[in-house]
Parts: sequence; C-alpha cells; structure tokens
Amino acid sequence: MKKMTYESGMEELTALTEKIESGEMTLEETLKAYEKGCALAEKLSALLQEGRGRVEKLEKDGSRTPFDAEEPEED
Repeated sequence: MKKMTYESGMEELTALTEKIESGEMTLEETLKAYEKGCALAEKLSALLQEGRGRVEKLEKDGSRTPFDAEEPEED
C-alpha cells in the first residue's frame, strides 16, 4: 500500500465531507463515510505531529532556525 501524503489525505477528507454534506447518501452510507473521515483525520493529525517533531528536532540540534525568526533583508 502506498503511503498517504498529507495533501492526498486532505483531498480525500474534503471529498468525504462534501459527500456527507450533500445529504444524498443513505444513513448507513453517511455513517460509514463519517467513520472513514474520523480515521482519516486521525492519520492526518499524526502526519502533522510527525512533521512538527522533525522541525523541533532540527531547531533543537541548531541546524535550522525557527520559522518565525527574521530573515535578513536582501537589497
């Protein structure tokens, strides 16, 4: 199975949300889509946590500056 990217996961979650909000599914289809969306949201949250951890590690190691650090202006 191909590893899901954050972007592809968000696209899938958005599509599920739109499908649920359309009101055109049966109750059972809606419940299954909702369950799938909840699982997908958990995976996306884990991907964000992983990314945050990687950034924090880089900052802690001193190999990178925090994102909010001011960059020198170019003339």
